[in-house]
Amino acid sequence: MKLYFAPFFILFIFLNCTKNTEVIPEDEVSQQEQKWKKQGITEYAFTLQISCFCIVDYTRPKSIVVKNNQIESVNGIAYTDLEYETYMTFDDFFEYIKERQKENPVQENLEFDPTYGFPTYIYFDISEMIADEEIGYTITDFLPRK
Repeated sequence: MKLYFAPFFILFIFLNCTKNTEVIPEDEVSQQEQKWKKQGITEYAFTLQISCFCIVDYTRPKSIVVKNNQIESVNGIAYTDLEYETYMTFDDFFEYIKERQKENPVQENLEFDPTYGFPTYIYFDISEMIADEEIGYTITDFLPRK
């Protein structure tokens, strides 16, 4: 009787000793970031609109020009001349997303460009207990420059 189980026992040991080659999928943000970086685009323009409980001028659409992965201008004004305004490149947006996710937001909405991978919509509400800290970014009119 014991010989009947021997082939099953050998098969069982063989199957349990095989190396696990399953690829663990990365999160969507990392996948989209890799897609963006593979493009190798370091000069581009886009329109950014910020949604928040902020002054009206801050929420108006802005035309952003990036050169060598650094913001060159906002609405035609050299970025270095904009003393109190802070804007982000696409690489900066990916870092921003990852940092905000670490805060365990109560609401998070992210959308990405299907071709290039950069974020087209970012929205975070970090806490239900804090009023008016919600913020969203809408990115449109992307134009790679070469």
